[in-house]
Order: sequence, then C-alpha cells, then structure tokens
Amino acid sequence: MKRPPGTPIVALRLVGPAVALLLLLVGRVQAAPGVKVEDLCKAVVEDPNYKVRVQAALVLGKLGDPTAVPSLIKALADQNSTVRGIAASALGQLGDGSASEPLRDLIKRENEGFVRSQAAKALATLSGGGAARKRAKIYLSFGSFTGGVKSAGADAAKIIQDALARELGKLPAVTLTLSPADQHDFPKTGLLGFFIDGNITRLEEVSATGGSETSCDVKVMVARWPTKSIISWTNAGASVQSGSRPSDKVGARRDCLDASAGQLAEDLGVFFKAQGG
Repeated sequence: MKRPPGTPIVALRLVGPAVALLLLLVGRVQAAPGVKVEDLCKAVVEDPNYKVRVQAALVLGKLGDPTAVPSLIKALADQNSTVRGIAASALGQLGDGSASEPLRDLIKRENEGFVRSQAAKALATLSGGGAARKRAKIYLSFGSFTGGVKSAGADAAKIIQDALARELGKLPAVTLTLSPADQHDFPKTGLLGFFIDGNITRLEEVSATGGSETSCDVKVMVARWPTKSIISWTNAGASVQSGSRPSDKVGARRDCLDASAGQLAEDLGVFFKAQGG
C-alpha cells in the first residue's frame, strides 16, 4: 500500500480532550497512547461542560500523575460543587503534600456537605502521608531548556521540558511539586533533589524525496537541587520524514522533539529508579 502524500513516516497522533476522556473512562488507557495528561488538565479547568470537568478530575485521580496537581487545585474553585468535590478527592489520591493548604482553605469556605467531606478525607490522607506521597523519594525541578541553536525557540524548548516532566513524573518515587514550606526548608523533606536542564543542539529540515526530513538532537544535564551541582550529561536525537507542506513540517518538528525527549526520559528513568530504591 502506498503512503498518501504528506503523511509522516514517524508521527505521534494526538487525541483531543473529549476523545481522551471517553477512551479513559471505558478503561482503554493502553489502547490510546496519544492521550495526554495535559489535555485532561486543561479540560478539568477550562471545559464549558461541568460533566466533562468532573470526568477529567476522576481520570486524573486514577492516573496518579503528579503533574495534574496544579490543575486540580485550580478546580477546587470551580463553580460546580461536584467538580470541586471530585477534584478534592483526586488530590487525595495523588497524595501530594502541596495540596494540603488549598484543601484546608476549601473546607473553610465551602458550604456543600459533599465537597467538605471529600476535602476532609483527602486532607486526612495527605496528613497521614498518603500512599503516593509515602513513595515519593525524589523531587525534580526543571530548567528552561533554552540557549540552544537559533532554530529552536521557546516553543521547541517547552516541548522538551513538558515531555520530560510528563514522563518522569509518572515514576512512583518522583514528585514534581513541593509546598512553599518544603521549598523554603528542603532538607527537612527527606527527599533527594535533582535539577534537569539542557538545550536543543540541532533542529534542522532538509529536502527529501517527496517531502522533507527533520532531525534534532537534545542535550540534557542532571544536577543536584537546589545547589545545581552537575552530576552528568546525556543526549538523544531523532529524525522524522514528512510531507513538504508547512503543517507537515510543524508536525514533524514536534514529533522529532517528542521522540528525543522520550529516549531521554527512558534513560533518566533508569537513573531515578535506582535513586528511589
């Protein structure tokens, strides 16, 4: 079968928030690799349909991805009481201590019994350590990933940063968020702190038969946090073939960076798993 003109040979298919929610809610997470936690985070805060916001909060709690914490905290102020209650419950499931103060504030101002009960249960879980928080042994902080080649601007750097945070944040031993108190007095948390930064050393497009080829290389540094004393450097790269249309090239650029970040996350994951025991 011939490949239709303009179809990328290597591509990551994105799934919109509504489709992502549907796939997740029927238990098909593994069948939908394009589902992105950030789509769910956006839906729980911005979707005009409160039912979608409720579903997004439910799924985020089940997924256990700590990058969802900030969005769920925002959802505690949702105009719909069910959204507020489910968001509070999801925060309890995630077990991140940075949600404790927002949950206390919610209990103080909340009039709905359901919401208050969910917030109280979540806060009790967090106060007791919480399953997820007990496992967390490593805190990761991320730099801006700027300073690379001129062809890689802020948008390209953010792709790398977001992809690494998303993948490494899935590790049970890792947390990406700290309460203000823990930030101020980090040694008392008992966590190992690491700082991840780097830059894109190559991002270029060359004409190829029937289209173009995008190649990229990314170099990443791992350092101690908060001292930022360097431990090691690692790098990864990828190439993606696509059509010659501007939209094809934009997609290939993202796919290339995502693929490189995926390789880096896999390598770094081995290191952090060893650190977390």
